[in-house]
Amino acid sequence: MKDRLKTTSFEFLNYGLPEHSSEASHDLSVKKDAFWSYCGPLLSGSDDLPSSLHDWTDAALSSSLLPLLLPFLKFANDFITRNGLDHYWLTIRATKATTEFNKPRWHTDDMFFSRSFNGGLRAPSLRKSKEGERKLDLETDWKLCTTLLGPATMFIGAEYQEAARETSRETKRALATDHTCTSIRCVGCAATADAVRDRLTTELAPFDSVQAAPGECSVFRIGQERGAVHSEPCMSRGDRIFINVVPGKRDELAGLMTKWGMAFPRSWWIAPNVLRGHEIADI
Repeated sequence: MKDRLKTTSFEFLNYGLPEHSSEASHDLSVKKDAFWSYCGPLLSGSDDLPSSLHDWTDAALSSSLLPLLLPFLKFANDFITRNGLDHYWLTIRATKATTEFNKPRWHTDDMFFSRSFNGGLRAPSLRKSKEGERKLDLETDWKLCTTLLGPATMFIGAEYQEAARETSRETKRALATDHTCTSIRCVGCAATADAVRDRLTTELAPFDSVQAAPGECSVFRIGQERGAVHSEPCMSRGDRIFINVVPGKRDELAGLMTKWGMAFPRSWWIAPNVLRGHEIADI
């Protein structure tokens, strides 16, 4: 990332979607809300994909995702490798059309690998260096995402990002609560996040927003200081299949899985009324 994101917090990149991909997306739909996750070494191609992905696809989608997934996966692997990393946390989220996101939920993503700062939405107790700056123990402060079906993630326009971050930080400080995060899905953080996003919907309404085009992915900074302010798009007009990619080093991702009591490397998936899950013990 040395040559990118120097003057902006996000960028849209074309990953080379084949011309026939429109046919694949036309035949694809979401049967039920569901997600599939994988955390481990880069997946090199179709033969390297965990079997759990195919099981998840059968449970959640109307047809194969591979014609749309593989071009992006190749691009993401090459991009991550060029930036000196060889592992990632990859999540594919399938969502039926819903009115839940008709109102924007502006936010920046937390730092994933910091040992000295726990992110979240607690009333903060920040460690300071001698110069008074917060120190973050992490290698990776960026991520990738794309949408294979449906609308793309919305970003506040580049010229308004700094103002949006400052508004977001002020709102979080005003609404943060003092609590202890006890799980990967902290109820206290979730309640505060809802309050913050409700206020930001109004505060950031004057700013323009932009979205990646079909065949493009977004690479963007994370964290409150430099992270890109973004939101899920309105999803009321159709299904959506979204991919989130958190790159990192092996120790970073293994440590993150261990923190939440999970094995590494592994894949797993959840779909309503489908009581199945899969783990990878060795790769």
